[in-house]
Order: sequence, then C-alpha cells, then structure tokens
Amino acid sequence: RHGGPRTDSGTRDPTMIDTALASQIEQQLLDTFTWSVDKFPLRGPDGLATPHYGLFRSDTGDCVGPAVSAKYTPHTTEDVVTLAEAAAGAFGDGDGIQVKAHWHNGHVVTVAPSRDYRLQVYGTDTVWPRLIIHAGYDGMPFSAQLGFFRDACRNLAMVRSAGVTTGDSIRHTYCLRERIDDLTNRFRRLTGSWDTVCETIRRLDQQELDLAEFVRDVYPLPAETTRRQRDAYVRRTDKIVRRIMRERQQTGRPTGSPGIVTAWEAFNGVQGYVQHDAKRHGRPSEFTRAIVALRDPAVVRAHDLAMASLTA
Repeated sequence: RHGGPRTDSGTRDPTMIDTALASQIEQQLLDTFTWSVDKFPLRGPDGLATPHYGLFRSDTGDCVGPAVSAKYTPHTTEDVVTLAEAAAGAFGDGDGIQVKAHWHNGHVVTVAPSRDYRLQVYGTDTVWPRLIIHAGYDGMPFSAQLGFFRDACRNLAMVRSAGVTTGDSIRHTYCLRERIDDLTNRFRRLTGSWDTVCETIRRLDQQELDLAEFVRDVYPLPAETTRRQRDAYVRRTDKIVRRIMRERQQTGRPTGSPGIVTAWEAFNGVQGYVQHDAKRHGRPSEFTRAIVALRDPAVVRAHDLAMASLTA
C-alpha cells in the first residue's frame, strides 16, 4: 500500500520521501506563509533598554507569542517545510495526498493521505488519518501527531496514547538547527503508525461505559455549586448526549442500553462538543476551532478516561 523511494533491495525506505510530495509540501507552505517572524528588542519608557525581546510578523507587524530573551532564535518556514516533509513519509507516495497550512500562534500543517487509508469503524462511521504538525512561538514544543478526521461529525482529533506522538521541547536557542535535524529524523519514524491508531479505535469501540459517569469525570462539579453552574452543566450534558444519539442514527449504530455507550462514542461526544458547540471568542474558523480543541483540557481528560477504560 506504500509507494515512494526504495532501497537497492526493492523495499521502501521509510526515511525517504517521494520527490513530488516534497515539492507539493514545500510549495504549499511557502505560498501560505509568505512572511517571516523577526526578533526585536523591547523598550521601556523614554526608550529605556530592557533584557526582553518581542517576536513580530514581517508583513503585519503583529506581535507573536510572549516576550523572549536575547538568546531566542525563531524557527523559519523552511524549518517547518523540513519537518513536514519528514513526517509526511508516514503516508508513502504523494498520490492523492493533501496538504493544508494554517497560522495559529505559529505554523500548523495538516497532511491527509488518499482514501486507501480510510477506516470503517461501524456502518458509515469512518475516519481518515490526519498528520498534524505544530511549530509554535507560544512556548509549546514542536510536534507531529497522527490523528484522525471523522466524517460523522467533522471532528479533527487524535489518539494520544497510541504511541505515535513525536515531539520535543526544543528551545529556540543557537542550537535550534541541530535540534530540528534530530527531530526531523524522529518524525520520519512515524511510518506505519496509522495501523496503531486503527487498532486503538477498534478497541475503544468495543469497550462500553456509563455516559453519565464519564461526563461527570470530564466536567466535575465542585462540592458547592450555584444554580447557574448546575444549569450550565445540564445544558452541556444534554448537548453531548444529543450529539451521540444523532451520530448513532447517522452511522447506523444500534440504540443499545440506556445510558451505556462505547468509549469511542463517549470520547467523540465530548470532543465534538468542544470543537463545534463550546463558546469561543470572536468568530474562529472551523479549522481554528479544531486546532484549539486538540489541546482543550476537557478533550484531554475525555481521551485519558476513554483509554483508561480499556485497562479497567
């Protein structure tokens, strides 16, 4: 199922990437990120010198991330191109692969393979792999994470405990280039990880749990609550339940026992609520909402609880 460059023995070399795919990724990123992020000293009143520096976009002058030190070395779009090319090798050749780039406190890149990588979880409940690359200026580590896009609810999520997250707390210092070279080599080792994600999803879909208890664990109420807090809790729970029931009808799943769902349904119910229904400041795009939801504390708790149910 994998194509791409091959070794002398005829087997595919997982550390190499198809030339056409590399060119596609490079062109897409350079066309999207047409600016650089530059470092300038920050001044106090009357031009007073400070030990702090700020990061600014070269096109708009907008400030990016928090203040940094004099040793801080911003990464470049070319660095992101290198990381994206390395991680995209997980999908073999470039046939049918789509690359999307987005700015959210740094560079965010998603790579999606052809339909050959589709997983049918149940009935019309299908998921497709998405390689998500974060290279931010917000203090978060560089990372490449193999997640999934779910057709039933247009969720963009990931199974963190499937052993396919690769990242490093790279400090933006003079040794940035050397550390990125090391991270690039580790990104290349994601080859074949989609099989691991698929197996984890199948196990989650076979494990049943109590939905009310699951939601209480994700969104615990304090010992003393106001009526407003209780009403908000009921409204949120109702939206999560309605989302799960709606998706059951849409995907052809049986109704099952009252209040009992699979760990897969429970996780997607919370993740879908956070991505699509939770209030956000401004009017973020669907892609921005998806990226923010990936790191939302409730989504992380829902993931950990779902995974813990497999060993309970």
